Amino acid sequence: MRNNKIYILITALAIVFLGSCKKDPEVGGTAVETMAGTWWVQSEEVGASYFQFATYNTSANSTTEMWLDDLSSFWGSASLGRVAGKVNVDLTNQTFSVAKTTNTNTGYPVSFTVSNGKIIKGGSIGPVSKAVTDSIYFEVEYTDDPGTVYHMSGYKRTKFSEDDH
Repeated sequence: MRNNKIYILITALAIVFLGSCKKDPEVGGTAVETMAGTWWVQSEEVGASYFQFATYNTSANSTTEMWLDDLSSFWGSASLGRVAGKVNVDLTNQTFSVAKTTNTNTGYPVSFTVSNGKIIKGGSIGPVSKAVTDSIYFEVEYTDDPGTVYHMSGYKRTKFSEDDH
C-alpha cells in the first residue's frame, strides 16, 4: 500500500514537472514593424518646432499599409486638421504614400495626400544623445489647399529623454 502511494506521488510530480517545461509560444512582431515607431518631425513650412508622429500596423496587420498619425496636433489648430490615416507601404524599399485619404482623427473632413515617404534605417542621430536612429521624410498636401506641400522630416524617437522635444 505504501509503495502505491509513493508510485502515485512520483507519477504526479513527474507530470507536474514535465508540464512546467512547456515552452511559451514565440511572440512575433507586426507586419510593418521595420517601419513602425514614434517620430520627432519638423516641417520647414511651419517652423522649427518638432511634432510627434507615429507609424504603426493596421488591425489587419497588413504588409502593404500602415497608419501615419500626427500625435501632437502638428498643425496647431483643429481647423487645419491632422495627418491621421492609412498609407500604402513598400516594405522592401521602406517607402510609403497615399492619394487622397481622409483624416480619421479629426472633425475636419478634408482628405490629404502623402507622397515621397521614406524611412532610412540608421539615417539620423539623436540631437543630444548622438544615438544612431532611423530618419523619416514625407510630403503632405491637403485637398482644400492644393499646391501647398508640407515637407516633413525627422528622426525616430531614441527613448533618451534628452532627445525628446
